[in-house]
Amino acid sequence: MDATLETKKSIGDVKDADFEMGEINDLNQSKCRKVLLRTDLVIMPLITISMTLAFLDKNALAYAAVYGLKQDTNLQKQDYSWLGSIFYFGYLFMEFPNLWIIYKFPAGKYMGSCLAAWGLCLGLLAACHNFTGLAIIRFLLGAFEASILPCLLLVNATWYRREEQPLRTAFWANTFAGVFGGILSYAIGRIDGNLSTWKYIFIIYGVITFVMGVAVFFLLPDSPAKAWFLDDDLKSVAALRLVDNQTSTEPKQNLRWSQVLEALKDTKYWCMALFFIAQSITNAGITNFNPLIISGYGFSQAKTVLMATPQAAVAMVAQASMSAITLWVPNLRCFFWVLSSGIGLAGAIMVKFLDPVASRDASLAGVYIMGFYNVSWVMALSLQTSNVAGMTKKSFVSVSAAVFYAIGNMIGPQFFLEKQAPHYGLGIGAMLCSFAVMMATGALYSFLCAMENKRRDQSCGRAHADLDAICQDLTDKENANFRYTY
Repeated sequence: MDATLETKKSIGDVKDADFEMGEINDLNQSKCRKVLLRTDLVIMPLITISMTLAFLDKNALAYAAVYGLKQDTNLQKQDYSWLGSIFYFGYLFMEFPNLWIIYKFPAGKYMGSCLAAWGLCLGLLAACHNFTGLAIIRFLLGAFEASILPCLLLVNATWYRREEQPLRTAFWANTFAGVFGGILSYAIGRIDGNLSTWKYIFIIYGVITFVMGVAVFFLLPDSPAKAWFLDDDLKSVAALRLVDNQTSTEPKQNLRWSQVLEALKDTKYWCMALFFIAQSITNAGITNFNPLIISGYGFSQAKTVLMATPQAAVAMVAQASMSAITLWVPNLRCFFWVLSSGIGLAGAIMVKFLDPVASRDASLAGVYIMGFYNVSWVMALSLQTSNVAGMTKKSFVSVSAAVFYAIGNMIGPQFFLEKQAPHYGLGIGAMLCSFAVMMATGALYSFLCAMENKRRDQSCGRAHADLDAICQDLTDKENANFRYTY
């Protein structure tokens, strides 16, 4: 195919190009593979490392607690739990401004700036000596991290086809931090310096995050049309191969509030909202308290941080394998969403009801099995990217996902009472209930999508690629050719 779109700025300008619909289906497959390979080699490392640092930096608080943070800063009663929640107050505070910012400005530039600022704040945690200082910096960290999730959801839609998104989401919404965090914390714990070990954790993580922010700012292109790693011919292929997504990802001049209202009236939106809150309650427990729970099995400080890594390894293998299957077998995402939540539920039951002394190995296995919680997160995020069309609606839904994520993570730590440490009976019980909600919402979302697809097939016939829908920025509800994946 000739480079018919080589002078175009984005897929939103496809309507101005001179080509036939057949060209979309006849794209040179070798060129498509070349575009995908180059995109994976550049975009995926940037966003994967960014999200890994996001998880790593959040986990740093738990590892710092193992290495004496609570004692050195004189944290009392629920102070530590509040540090887990305060982060998400900052996160929630910034989300609604993000709706406007990510709609108007390039995601890569904004995300890179926030990463750099976030790295500086992380390093400042090492200078804190009381709860007040820690709380202020944790609030700022949450505000800066608030950009990451909605930006990455937009990056997903900007660069990848719908069937490619689950596997890529599995990579950037990863648990590498859980695996490497324990190993890195163990290695940092061997540093023989003048500072407390927990301070080295924050300083080292902060420097790495700052450097990564600068890299993202300069290396992550705004769109395929501005990709420095594609020539003009491949830029046109990159735009055309995304037409089947039936979504626009180009910022418009004004927010379309009718699209926001449409999202709020959509049952699928509220189904996802309930899921994100429930899943984030489990995330709060695992992120902030997993090493502390494991320390309750009688391990030393050094061994505790290492024993926390298998849970993340379980999550990493599970989400990679299940996401890979969805690449070849359609409409399995909700099935894996429900299945993984059920396995996580089984793990929570084991931790809740097995004696941590008499049945230590089985109870510890339950902790590791709860790692399946991240699979449902990956599937839901990829469905958010795939099943929402309309730039304002997509931006709003992306920000909403982060808002509900913040709400769940604000609530979650409060179930973990200091007087119940290190087994946290109420906290594990809350996670158990959350897993049950996650299963129910996955089943409901699948049903809603399947029924709507069936209705559209009966009333509108077989779906086909519709460029006008993209150029007019139609939503998934307005576009009769849109079909939901599940």
